[in-house]
Amino acid sequence: MHEKELMRPADLAPALGVGVRRIYQLISTGEIPAIRVGGSLRIPRLAWRSWLWERSEAALKLAGERPAENVHAIKSEAAQEV
Repeated sequence: MHEKELMRPADLAPALGVGVRRIYQLISTGEIPAIRVGGSLRIPRLAWRSWLWERSEAALKLAGERPAENVHAIKSEAAQEV
């Protein structure tokens, strides 16, 4: 099965364990990267993965753990797609 390149805010809500309204709030403050397609907000999958890894890396550093080594690979992949 092929993953969609653009995700809806409703697709992210269960992954983060929050409501769709909270996703829209995070998008409006610029916390979660999003683009407009027509009148709809969409989150590019690579931007979402990069955003998630950045926060995971920061959380691991705070906990004293080693950050995941593939964070930079995901960022590179996202940069190449743009």
